[in-house]
Amino acid sequence: MKHHKKGLALWLAVIALLLAGALLAGASRSGDSGGIVSPGLLLAFTITAVLLAGALCVRLFVLPRFGYAPGRFQLLLEGMADWYDKIQSFAGAWGRFFRKIGGFVRQNWRALLVWLGVVLALLAGALAAGSHGRAESIQQAMRDAVLHDMNQIGFLGLKAVNPGLISAFVVTGVLLLLALCVRLFAIPRFRYNPGKLQMVLEEAVGLFDKMARDSSPHRNGFLGAYIFAAGAYVFVGTLFELLGVQAITVHGHAITLPAPLSDVNAAIALGCLSYLVILSGGVAGNGVKGVGKTLKEFSLPISMSFRLFGALLSGLLVTELVYYFVNLSFVLPVVVGVLFTLLHALIQTYVLTMLTSMYYGEVSERPHVHQN
Repeated sequence: MKHHKKGLALWLAVIALLLAGALLAGASRSGDSGGIVSPGLLLAFTITAVLLAGALCVRLFVLPRFGYAPGRFQLLLEGMADWYDKIQSFAGAWGRFFRKIGGFVRQNWRALLVWLGVVLALLAGALAAGSHGRAESIQQAMRDAVLHDMNQIGFLGLKAVNPGLISAFVVTGVLLLLALCVRLFAIPRFRYNPGKLQMVLEEAVGLFDKMARDSSPHRNGFLGAYIFAAGAYVFVGTLFELLGVQAITVHGHAITLPAPLSDVNAAIALGCLSYLVILSGGVAGNGVKGVGKTLKEFSLPISMSFRLFGALLSGLLVTELVYYFVNLSFVLPVVVGVLFTLLHALIQTYVLTMLTSMYYGEVSERPHVHQN
């Protein structure tokens, strides 16, 4: 108690102010209740009295008996005091953070005022424009985000194509073009003293190569290449929805192309492909026995597929819901969309590559032969 006099005094002052406000509010009420004290006020008085009585008893009868070898109650109180100190240190860290923000605001207040004015002008314009009517209800938008059976696109003579397929083609083409440019223009210029691009590429390749070697030290050449390709596809495909690429449906409506893996067919295809890679590792490492070891995990492609589909679809649905309403469609979608998309991109890339490499190493490992 001696170490926390200021905190207790501040707490008591806040309680006193709250009680005084409650009494004044109760006294100004008119009604037939027959009194000015509400049940909530009585509860506040009771809780405060119990806390004060408990603190007084601890101070008078418990603290003087504290010993070098603490008992259970002493351990409990000391643990609570440690938590109080941790909360204080955490609050101090936040205080330092906000002081840094305050210093930044003081140094750049003119630019921040201009930015705030632009944001308020855009907000006023968005509210003034309002919504000019939706081509579909929120229920239809959410249903189509899952099934893709309404807003379909014409493609290469086909009258109804899933927009997720267009996204898959675009992402695949971008990755192939990027890989070709890196191979032709970047890799021949690699040096012993790496530049920024070389360091980024080496770090990415080294990350997946290390994951493959740790999970399958005996057979990891093809595994490292596959998890790098699959991780790049999941990451870039998830970030694709941030670009907001527009397309026109067969009904003449404009829609935003979704992430490829938000379609259950793409998620199932990638999950089954990863399972076949695991099966190939079992066959290469243990022959027919490897097939048996792989088939034991019969639920693996289902779990991998629906994990990808569910995680990416949840972010898509939240973003669709926020964009649908005009009073939420200003600034907030940027935060929500970026947060969900980046989080899912990182987590799902790690989960898919980690599970694939782990199961590949397990089924491709040769059984140990004990020699007598």
